[in-house]
Order: sequence, then C-alpha cells, then structure tokens
Amino acid sequence: MAGSEAEWIIVANNLLLKCHIHLRIRELEDCDANVFIALYQSILGEKVPDLIAIPRSQEDEAHNVQAVIDSLALDYLQVSLSHITGENIVRGDKESIKNLLEIFDGLLEYLTEHISETSHEKSKFKNINLIWFTFYILSLLPFFFLPVFLHRNWKH
Repeated sequence: MAGSEAEWIIVANNLLLKCHIHLRIRELEDCDANVFIALYQSILGEKVPDLIAIPRSQEDEAHNVQAVIDSLALDYLQVSLSHITGENIVRGDKESIKNLLEIFDGLLEYLTEHISETSHEKSKFKNINLIWFTFYILSLLPFFFLPVFLHRNWKH
C-alpha cells in the first residue's frame, strides 16, 4: 500500500474518481466526514445508518464517521476497527485517515473483482446456453423439412 502522504492523497483521489464523487483532496486532512460518507454510500449503495443529516458540530461529524466505521466493522467486514475512531478522523489524524482509506480501497477492489467474476460466469453460462439452443434447433431441422420433402415427392 502507499507510504508517503502524497501517495495516500493519490489513493484518496483515485477512490473518489472511481466512485464518481466530485470531490478532490489536496491534503490528507481534507478526508473528512463528507468524504467517507460519500465513499460509503457510493461503494456500498446504501445510506449510512444513524447518520446525522445536518451535522452542527464537530461531535456530529465524529458521530457520522463513527457510524461509517461501525457499519463497516459490523455489517460488512465482521472485524474490529477499534483502532480507527470518528473522533480521530475529524481531528485529522493521518494514521486513522490512511487506515480508513485503505479499508475503502480494499473494499472497492474486492467488490469490483467480485462483480467482474460474476459477470464473466454469467457470460460463460449464456454462451453454453446458446450452444445448446443452437444444437437443439439444428437437431429439429430434419423434422421440419422432412414433411416438406416427403410431400413434394409424394405429389410427383
């Protein structure tokens, strides 16, 4: 995974780009509650549970990021993410931001590969069905043309 802060900024901006989120960051600390909520909703296709829609304080922002972290941990990853807290993200703790970015990057990569594999399997299945359908139709052709052929010969 990326090491320097500049590399992590690239990771963050690539995530935002891949998810069609029209935000760009210049510093790691720009990865705030809005960034992580947008990534969550874009990648998972769901709203963040227990989200405070209009955060009015830093505590509300921390609550929202914590809701993202808790949902990832409990609903999707089934692992403890106790080393990352919403409070640390909102305070701009670089290590916490990197950890959460790494989780979203891995999650997006996993889901993209899974969708790609599923799509490939479906296309293989469709090809097999097409082959069997073609074989079936070809096997029926004699039954369609034989009566026509016999009828023609019978009249002569």
